[in-house]
Amino acid sequence: MLKNVAFFKINKKILSSIIVLFMIFYNAMGLLEYSFAASKTYTQTVKSGIEAFPESYQSYLKEIQKEHPNWTFDAYYTGIDWNDLVANETDHGHNRVHQSSNSLWKCSCGNIATGYACASSDIIKYYMDPRNFLNSDVKIFQFLEISYNEKIHTTQGISSVIKGTFMENKKVTVTVDGVRKEMSYEEIILEAAKQSKMSPYSIATKIIQEVGSKGSDSVSGTYAGYEGYYNFYNYGATDGGSPIAKGLEYAKNGSSSQTQEQKNNVLIPWNDQYRAIIGGAKLLANSYTNAGQNTAYFYKWDVVGTTILKSGQTQEVSSSKCFGHQYMTNIQDPTSQTSKLYNTYVNANIIDEKLNFVIPVYNNMPKTNKLPTNLTTNDGKLYYMTGTDVRVRSTPSTSGTALAVMNTLDEIVAVIERKCANANGYDWDKVKTSSGVVGYMASKYLSPCEEAKNALIEGSNVKAIPNVTVKTMVNELEITSYEVTKDGTKIAETDKIGTGYKLKDTKNNKEYTLVVFGDVNGDAQITSADYVRIKNKLRGTITLNDSQNKSADVNGDGQITSADYVRVKNVLRGKASISI
Repeated sequence: MLKNVAFFKINKKILSSIIVLFMIFYNAMGLLEYSFAASKTYTQTVKSGIEAFPESYQSYLKEIQKEHPNWTFDAYYTGIDWNDLVANETDHGHNRVHQSSNSLWKCSCGNIATGYACASSDIIKYYMDPRNFLNSDVKIFQFLEISYNEKIHTTQGISSVIKGTFMENKKVTVTVDGVRKEMSYEEIILEAAKQSKMSPYSIATKIIQEVGSKGSDSVSGTYAGYEGYYNFYNYGATDGGSPIAKGLEYAKNGSSSQTQEQKNNVLIPWNDQYRAIIGGAKLLANSYTNAGQNTAYFYKWDVVGTTILKSGQTQEVSSSKCFGHQYMTNIQDPTSQTSKLYNTYVNANIIDEKLNFVIPVYNNMPKTNKLPTNLTTNDGKLYYMTGTDVRVRSTPSTSGTALAVMNTLDEIVAVIERKCANANGYDWDKVKTSSGVVGYMASKYLSPCEEAKNALIEGSNVKAIPNVTVKTMVNELEITSYEVTKDGTKIAETDKIGTGYKLKDTKNNKEYTLVVFGDVNGDAQITSADYVRIKNKLRGTITLNDSQNKSADVNGDGQITSADYVRVKNVLRGKASISI
């Protein structure tokens, strides 16, 4: 949701001057709660390819590229020191979270406005760190370069974005070049993309993000005193008084700082849906996308200059022109948009087209920036929420009493027992929330917090992904004295491990049987022979031993199904990967 943004919706050059005056005035009044460093200059450059990224980014991107080989990645070296970034982003009110969020997500200052609280330093760090969103081919969409591409953007794709909203299957009467005509929202949004040079899918997502799937009084055209005016992007709809009235006042007259030429360019007044959607998109593009902030992430975090850099190009940017020009204050907005964008590309069958992702890199980044939580692994295995408005129930059933409602994406819970029941079409987990509530939650809304692993110990087995060497496995398991054998013969530390191999921890006198997901026949590689074995197991024509059965359960859901041999088949085609 767009909140507290009137101050930020101005040209970055004008904004920097206002910030300086603001700082001088408030410092003289003794009202600043922190000090600003002297202006610095950042040298920014863009480098293409996964190898151009720091090592801490590369493993994530390589996994994603296995799934989507046509995707490309640009490393945007901002030149900004991580500590500078944190210092400039952790002032009060600049960044907000939902009022219902975990207390650790909210700043101790207690500042709350219209349902949003000032964000804590730790949660700001988490959402600013790009690496936290590279382990998912969904969440990475906040780094998608949001420019118009006539080869892949279609009205069919737009229909997929607006499905289930007030815009679905809806035609409106508008005026285009002096002629009254009927147009669908898909047609209007596509035209907005052509004129603004922004992705129509991003435009549609932005509209839904701002006015909701059912629309609001901002786009009804019937709001008292502003009948016939529309504001699909909540421009000018700031906190205090009536945000809708303020937004519609903007739709009617624009802002006092705009020249008549600027108003004409963005079609002020917005007195029909065509003018409002296209004019707002052009305003977005002029103020953000075409001014350097060309991803959803950059809309939120102003860490780039005013020119869109291509690979190999460099620019110098003053710190006085960074950190203030943000489209929204809610730090979760870029992440919350990704699922709809991703699904749009999937439904339009263009998910494997050549999409480019622009991902920022900062100097002197810490090893990690974790989600703040008071839960530990002593409470259970930690998982984060992948949905909102999810009930924690007294029993593993939709009829169980709702003990708590989890409203915040990425909130952490501790899973005490995974998939302990199945009812009403859901698997259920027994969980503990950060507030201490113990109950049951549908498993589909949870995803593990741990970083991807190559191997882990589970009972008498070591489970591993394919193509792991002996050395990699023992290092990850922190076993210092060992022996790995295949059919009683010791293998070298540089050899790859296979299903059925034995690992002896000679220091602790323990032995494990190795299970490599997908390597059903135990030859330390995945071939068509493994795919055939899984298929024959399902047909009932062969039997497998314990370690082979566990290897055939490629997706780790506790059973062998067609999904497992499809995954192996896609691995062989280079279209999928296997993780623990």
